[in-house]
Amino acid sequence: MSRTNRASSNQQRHLLTVALASFGLCNSWTVWAADAPTAQDTPAAASVEAAPTSAAHELDAVQVTGNRRVQSIQKYAGTIQSFSGEDLTKLGINTDFRNLQAVVPGLQITRQEGKYEIFLRGIGAADSDFSSDPSVATYYNGIYLPRPRSIGPMFFDVDRIEVNKGPQGTVRGRNATGGSINVISKRPELGVTSGGLKVGAGNHDFTTAEGVLNLPIGDTFALRAALFDEERSSYIKNGYPSSLFPAEGPGALDNQAARLSMLWEPNDKFSAYVMLDKVSERGTGDPGLFAERGLAAGYDIDDLSDPFRQYFRTQGKTSNDIEGVAGTFTYAFNDAVSVEFNTSYRKYEFDNRNASREWQLGPVYPGSEREAYHNPERLAWYDTFYQSDKSSSTINELRFFGDTGKLIWSAGLFNYEEKYDYTSWDVGNGYFGDCDWWRPGTVCGWQDGLGGENRGDDSKVESNAVYGDFSFAATDSLRLIGGVRYTRDKKTARESNVKYQFVIPEELFQQFTGQPINTATNPYTTGLVLGSPGFQLAPPGRRGGGDPSICTGWSPAELRCGPGANSLDYFLGGIQNFGAQDNWSQFLTRNRDQIDVIVRSDFPGGKSVDVYEDSYVDWRVGFEYDLNPQVMLYGTVSTGTRSGGINRPLLLNDGSALAPTFEPEELTSYEAGIKGDYLWGETPVRLNASVFYYDYQNKVLQNLIDVPAPTPTNPNATSRQVFNDNAANASVLGLELEGRVGLPHGFNLGYNFTYLDATFDDSKVLDTRSGGLGLIVPLDGNRLPNTSKYNANLSLSQTIDIGRGALNSFDWTINLTYRSDYYLTAFNSRGFGLDAAGNVIEIPLADMPFNNGSNPAAGGGPADGMAMRDDVGGFTTVNVSAGLNFGEDSQFRIDGFVSNLTDEVYSGKGFVNNATNIRYLNTPRMYGIRFSSQF
Repeated sequence: MSRTNRASSNQQRHLLTVALASFGLCNSWTVWAADAPTAQDTPAAASVEAAPTSAAHELDAVQVTGNRRVQSIQKYAGTIQSFSGEDLTKLGINTDFRNLQAVVPGLQITRQEGKYEIFLRGIGAADSDFSSDPSVATYYNGIYLPRPRSIGPMFFDVDRIEVNKGPQGTVRGRNATGGSINVISKRPELGVTSGGLKVGAGNHDFTTAEGVLNLPIGDTFALRAALFDEERSSYIKNGYPSSLFPAEGPGALDNQAARLSMLWEPNDKFSAYVMLDKVSERGTGDPGLFAERGLAAGYDIDDLSDPFRQYFRTQGKTSNDIEGVAGTFTYAFNDAVSVEFNTSYRKYEFDNRNASREWQLGPVYPGSEREAYHNPERLAWYDTFYQSDKSSSTINELRFFGDTGKLIWSAGLFNYEEKYDYTSWDVGNGYFGDCDWWRPGTVCGWQDGLGGENRGDDSKVESNAVYGDFSFAATDSLRLIGGVRYTRDKKTARESNVKYQFVIPEELFQQFTGQPINTATNPYTTGLVLGSPGFQLAPPGRRGGGDPSICTGWSPAELRCGPGANSLDYFLGGIQNFGAQDNWSQFLTRNRDQIDVIVRSDFPGGKSVDVYEDSYVDWRVGFEYDLNPQVMLYGTVSTGTRSGGINRPLLLNDGSALAPTFEPEELTSYEAGIKGDYLWGETPVRLNASVFYYDYQNKVLQNLIDVPAPTPTNPNATSRQVFNDNAANASVLGLELEGRVGLPHGFNLGYNFTYLDATFDDSKVLDTRSGGLGLIVPLDGNRLPNTSKYNANLSLSQTIDIGRGALNSFDWTINLTYRSDYYLTAFNSRGFGLDAAGNVIEIPLADMPFNNGSNPAAGGGPADGMAMRDDVGGFTTVNVSAGLNFGEDSQFRIDGFVSNLTDEVYSGKGFVNNATNIRYLNTPRMYGIRFSSQF
């Protein structure tokens, strides 16, 4: 072959293999290395070859700890993304944990009433309270956080964030089914005195401040202290005029945090790292948006001129106090054997009061004013949902590990224990209506919305595990990996539930208030007030009032009540403080001899103790193969398990019981990938590609279940609870392409594309939207909730060296994230009903009946089944930042940022049933300027 023909042939082969590699079909950029053309054979523009080992041509490969050891991200057999603290700042992530989804395709994080819910590659859990664990595990410096609510604003003085995609059952353990997120703060530095200060301000009265001091004490000990503060006013505006309701809307925050860490390394064998942190979160809450009436009227969220303009009557309030101490103690006997002990104690106390709203009335949309003002007497109500919970947990892990050169191994013991208390109660003026059916001349009041008063005191979780994991170098190029983990879980739920009926002679209202009750309104207007500013429930674990007398029966003739304390005193014992305008306490105590207080419960005797125990095994096997020093192939089969748990015992109208427990979710992942660094001419290029398949068994679906009370006189008398059911199986087929390109003139391009075909298989579930019909409907082919098929991220940045006077450099970053459409529930906006023969059939969603109940429908018209839509359209978000660096070694920096530049609004989560469609929205456009200095 002539020189010219050989060059042409090689060039064609390289162009072909580059095309194949761009689709992840083969390692084309290095497979021809044995017959690669020389620089003289092929023009530089068409030359594609494995990147040489020269540092001048390498892209930085960050170090990660996905396998519980430090290794290059390019040598990790799996899909992992890592971001430094500087990355987070430039990408506009700031300190809001939810913003991480803007740079991690396939990740969704929402916040519901102070609780984070995480989905990754379609795997997640829509409820993460005591017995229902998250499916994506969160870690703080490598130590497990059982409750995402204890995360707080962690993204200050942070070293890096690692997002590990795919099940981590062997390496990370329980509830890492979909993956894990590890927040790693900066450690103290020995022998270095350093520090820094950051201040910033932005729209919505946003201010932030951060201070850091690293102080060495001798040569072997160092302290690092970090303080953080951020404040922001509400971005949600009230649909009612400020003259009528001057209270601030949901979304405001006032957060402070402090972190103190200590590092002692007396020699090259022993290391002790201890961290203490304390967080105070205050705000006006995030109660979600009643979207149902707007949807039924034909207005989607993104059709509204201002989705953040919503109707509410009072100001909400949220508080969360977090404290933690954690330690990591390591001793290296030699390279082959080391031991590490991790220990942690963490607690939080959370309290939330939603802003009061008219039921089913959320955003301002054309025509909503008729409903907002239709019942003016209800504008003075304080009805709303209260919830509190507190958790204290300990984590202890003893891990042995080592590296013999051929074998990298790890084995250990893990223990987690938690004590959990909670209370939740939908409290307000109550539903007052005619009660002549009970006793002539009476009015009944009820406190039983959303299931009444629910408490769980001294519930506990215990989990123990033993595990082992290894990587064995079979040859210089081939490594075999494997591991196994055995876990045993035990959960004990101690709960109570009560619902109150007050039977009151009609004349007592006029005697007390001086005004007759208004029977023309629905519910009756009585002049009684409950829940005004200052009202507070008795905290979890500290309820008074003794034990109530629990009754059964829905007529005086059927009524049967057990032993117990005075029921009125029990009701009052559930309230720590009454509000400034409240008069319920005076009314009840003044007329206690004339008012009957009847207490019923979902539980026999008012209390329930349920125990769940199970054990399971997770494992992984795989290989890593180096085609050359810059390119690695890998394949893995791994499993992850989300722990099962306990449902509140609920009875349907026919007397049948819903499942008291649910089993663990099981996911098996098959993944193959390639990671490589290459040169395109003089341009360094990184391309990582993976294909994966998830076999998802016993998937738990969370739904709001409404169980109507036997009496038709009170439409609010329902047990509305989150119910978990192993109702489905699913599969996920995916492709992920990720990498970077180092362009000339200081440009850097990062990219990530994720395709997810996530569907239900062989799944029939209870349709919670069908009211009393109790339809079992097929989900086969439906997409998993909160999962977009197409997910993409592009990040373009540039650093320009200036070197003029004090000005060193200028840098800017643009980050774009795209998500295609997705659904908020498993029903995918499909409607179901019955044909004439009683068979389940699919019907238009608009034809499904919707419970308009006691909403303000008389002001506008009843909502139809379109109120239950759960589809969300695709969208693109843009974050931008730019900064100037000054002084020697760039000690000073001033930068500006805009998050969500185009002000996209979308629903990140939804609770949908036959009476509500509650949406949780993202944050709107945020912008600001920051100044930082370091020494």
